[in-house]
Amino acid sequence: MAVLPAAPPPDDGARPPLDNDAVLTALHTYWNHQRRGRAVPDRRDIDPVDIGPGLLPNVGLVDVVEGGRRFRNRLVGTAIVERWGFETTGLFLDEIMPEGGYREFIHELYRDACRHRAPVYSSSLFRWDVGRHMVTRRLYLPLTHGNEAVEMVLVGQTFLGAPPEPVSAHRRVFDEATLEQQRRDILPVTP
Repeated sequence: MAVLPAAPPPDDGARPPLDNDAVLTALHTYWNHQRRGRAVPDRRDIDPVDIGPGLLPNVGLVDVVEGGRRFRNRLVGTAIVERWGFETTGLFLDEIMPEGGYREFIHELYRDACRHRAPVYSSSLFRWDVGRHMVTRRLYLPLTHGNEAVEMVLVGQTFLGAPPEPVSAHRRVFDEATLEQQRRDILPVTP
């Protein structure tokens, strides 16, 4: 897939794909398998039983509403709820986060997944208590719903301890060549 003009600046390659996050890598592998040769899998191809109990706490399913103007949490895993500190299932993102740069950053990650019909990876700081932060990693995986339009996003989110050094927000849209390289880098070679 060609990267569209609205894509973020190219990654400098300093970060390995998905920052070697085992949960996000496993979720991406599952999503990629469910594509079955298509650019994007359909929602009906995603089965929580197949995703498994090891990943589900870090998984969310988000509806694309009003053509990507808003996003509503359809399902939110228990690890995500625990870090947020409250249940967000059924809520729009703009009801959860205050207006401002961070909310717009998150909305743009979803919009990138929809616009490019490709996985989007992000790592950034996550404020989880007054004045306390930790690193969070997110993977946004687009889904169709019976047609070609991206109408849902499968999201994986993991959390790390407080950062040892300042962290700047990072975003990367994966094109097909990057995904193929990632599969070669991550998956073991079998004889």
